[in-house]
Amino acid sequence: MAIYLQNQKKLDVIGIDISPLAIKVCTLRGLRRAQVTAFEDIDFGPESFDTVVMYGNNFGLFGSKGRARKLLRRLFVMTSPDAQLICETRNPYQTANPVHLAYHRRNRARGRMPGQLRLRVRYGVYIGRWFDYLLASPDEMKELARGTGWRVARTFRSGRDPLYVGILRKESRGS
Repeated sequence: MAIYLQNQKKLDVIGIDISPLAIKVCTLRGLRRAQVTAFEDIDFGPESFDTVVMYGNNFGLFGSKGRARKLLRRLFVMTSPDAQLICETRNPYQTANPVHLAYHRRNRARGRMPGQLRLRVRYGVYIGRWFDYLLASPDEMKELARGTGWRVARTFRSGRDPLYVGILRKESRGS
């Protein structure tokens, strides 16, 4: 997506990823601006961006309710007055799988959001660190945005698929 936006739409794009190898691949494929940065460590100056695109289920990088609200406030400062966040995630409640439903119950009992996952990535002999990853319903996305300066302006989904995209915009001063 970043290379498409850079090349076809002629936008100034910066890609971030926690993986140095992912950044190397992006630059080898032609992305002009890319840097190794963990999502929770993003730190750009005020009004650095007009749009933040979080496709690939990357709303999950918010990790938890507290971290989501903190990072949304940080993104508020880093974006222009008319900015938008385009965030993809999955609605964790669109399941009948008993394993998933039991996981939701355990999370609630522990004071966690039902769609909050604790995971790590493994590939061959490589094992990443444990981290929280957040799946949220459209109503939960709205609740997470409340009080951060953002509001969910619209959501898009395709049929019955639990995957959806939320468009967050800055709240107008009178609302």
